[in-house]
Amino acid sequence: MKKAIIIAATGAILIASVCISAFASSQNTPEEASVSQSAPNKYVIKSESGRLVVYKYGEDTPFMTTETFSNHLPKSDADRLKQGVEVEGEQSLRKTLEDYCS
Repeated sequence: MKKAIIIAATGAILIASVCISAFASSQNTPEEASVSQSAPNKYVIKSESGRLVVYKYGEDTPFMTTETFSNHLPKSDADRLKQGVEVEGEQSLRKTLEDYCS
């Protein structure tokens, strides 16, 4: 029983770390950051090929692909992600991804 709890906790920490590092590695350069601070960015988080993928609003090329599998999420979240979940701003994106990753 204790071993299962330790394994589950370790897995949750690992998934959260991967999500956070994936987001951190896609951060803007200082020049881009100054532009993005003047106008809020919109993002769409979708489930594609079993993983969470982030798009900048209105673009067809993925902004980021996470290591989070949508089949590990509650059915209601997975259903919403099939349609796409819109978030505004990088902080909201980070928080939303952390919520899905934990």
